[in-house]
Amino acid sequence: MRHLFAMLIERIVYFLRGFWTAKRFAKANRSKVKRYQQKKLNKLLARVSHTIPYYHSYTGQELNTYPIIDKKQFLHHFSTINRLGLSLQQCETHALTAEHSRDFTPQLKGISVGLSSGTSQRRGVFMVSQEEQAQWAGYIIAKNIPFTFKQTKVTLFLRANSNLYEASNGKLIQFRFFDLTLQFETLMSELEAFSPDILIAPAHVLGMIAQHKPGIHPIKIISVAEVLEDATRKQVEHTFQQPVHEIYQATEGYLASTCTHGSLHLNEDIVIVEKEWLCRESGRFIPIITDLNRRTLPIIRYRLDDVLIEDPRPCVCGSSFTRLKKIEGRTDDMLWLTCINTGKLKSVFPDLIRRAMYLGEHPIDDYTITQENTLLHIHYDGQQPEKIPQQIHTNLTALFSSLHLHAPDIHFSHGVTHTITQKRRRISCKQKPFTEAATQ
Repeated sequence: MRHLFAMLIERIVYFLRGFWTAKRFAKANRSKVKRYQQKKLNKLLARVSHTIPYYHSYTGQELNTYPIIDKKQFLHHFSTINRLGLSLQQCETHALTAEHSRDFTPQLKGISVGLSSGTSQRRGVFMVSQEEQAQWAGYIIAKNIPFTFKQTKVTLFLRANSNLYEASNGKLIQFRFFDLTLQFETLMSELEAFSPDILIAPAHVLGMIAQHKPGIHPIKIISVAEVLEDATRKQVEHTFQQPVHEIYQATEGYLASTCTHGSLHLNEDIVIVEKEWLCRESGRFIPIITDLNRRTLPIIRYRLDDVLIEDPRPCVCGSSFTRLKKIEGRTDDMLWLTCINTGKLKSVFPDLIRRAMYLGEHPIDDYTITQENTLLHIHYDGQQPEKIPQQIHTNLTALFSSLHLHAPDIHFSHGVTHTITQKRRRISCKQKPFTEAATQ
């Protein structure tokens, strides 16, 4: 009993630590944030150099000497990166068992284990201790849930639940997970019965909920897990008469969230973000992240495959955290075409494609674009399907011409099929075109 009481007290301490961190640095100046980051980083590196075999040889070294790793390298060295020495197969088997049984409460050696949705390459794996869960819960509640002495009902729509999400449950928070593997009509009936104060779901699910128009009146709506397109944002905001906020969280950490004035900020009180610039002029970069709190499976200089766009303007909320214009998508959401002048491959950012797709008098309800070498496969839905292909072809050809790129061949198919449990991806590059010049 004494042991359980001590564990409870420890979790409360971690919860309060996370909550206080989020509140403490909400309007801190940049120098204070940098000092705090360095203090936390020194503790993190000192700890992992002794507890994580993969980093033993980096004892006493600065962060910039640590290797930058991506998902493939991370999973390859998984057993030497996690504190318990668990193999990747052990963790995947445990997480898959939970997904098949739909019971996400069992732990593996006292640790919660889960899988990413796997929209790119192999599915990612996360591991968090009960203390890390409590700290995360305190932080995310402070960031996203208005304080009130009345119980707040929170709904989360996702493919898989986790002990991490359930950690937010308490006397002031009534958390309810909605399983996207169930019938959507059933979910809508349960949603109306629950009548949440806060509605959290992937962007495309929010769009589906808005189309259904359930009899609910949430005071806050949060988009997660995928790119929030302007059309979806407008649809949801029109239906519920509430602004749509965003949480940018990956398997690798809680990276950004929307402030009270609607701007997306990196959570630089819990993560250090190095920028690998794709285009400084437009502000596009790939984030390389170091999580300052993760101990069980530390995230150090992990290169994500996301493309973010920085907004250099200060935010009226007073935060000194890096402000983002948007999360544009993944690096493999870009198309790659041959430059007319140099013969080399050049990327076409997804935001440019999205804008071109919605130009014209014939509305497009839905679409997907897949690139395979020099061929684009475009699936589309719209009220005048016979007129849409020519419109798309004209707009994309004009875009590629303005960028001095060779236009690819385009194959059109009417009809778009999505699975509600999968993240919505409009654009994907399955295979880049190969040119000799591109390799030089």
